[in-house]
Amino acid sequence: MEEWRNLALAAADESFANTVTNGVAETIASAIQQYRLAAEECRGFGQGVHPTPNAGERASAGGDFVDLAIDRIKSISRFHAVRGSVFSLCVRRIGLQGNALWYMWQFYHADEARHAETAMLSLRSAKSHGHAAVRVFERMLRPPSPQAVARAWAPAAVQLLRRAIKNLAMAEVSVGQIRPAIVVEYNDARRLLHG
Repeated sequence: MEEWRNLALAAADESFANTVTNGVAETIASAIQQYRLAAEECRGFGQGVHPTPNAGERASAGGDFVDLAIDRIKSISRFHAVRGSVFSLCVRRIGLQGNALWYMWQFYHADEARHAETAMLSLRSAKSHGHAAVRVFERMLRPPSPQAVARAWAPAAVQLLRRAIKNLAMAEVSVGQIRPAIVVEYNDARRLLHG
């Protein structure tokens, strides 16, 4: 019985929460920075200003950071699901699944999953807007008259980048809520296992 308790406690460990959520938050912040720089670049396309051949690279780089954040959230979610399955199995083997703390643990376990899913939805929306902005940059650079095209299309790119940044900010909030949910989940697990 003690082996099951030890395994359950190891599965419930919350020490990974800081590392993984900080990594996602840093990646999202990098994407926001790239999209902001791309938007500033767009606002600079005015009379007599020709877009450089590498215009749009920052928007593209922002998309790379969004992809990385999505991959990291997926990893967190998979790892969390596996940990939850192991913990649940152990709790059943010990015979504690009818306990009120068991239901609290399940709630906070699901709470983390909800925050991760919300972050994923926001990241996917940011990716979509960022991708559209990259397409607008490509249109701005197409001949015959890049300067006139850039002036006409730059506001659309700026608006798409703003939407991407807004979605990234929402993802950031959701990621910030993952760690507290994991900590509460871990505390409930400890109380459940140690009676």
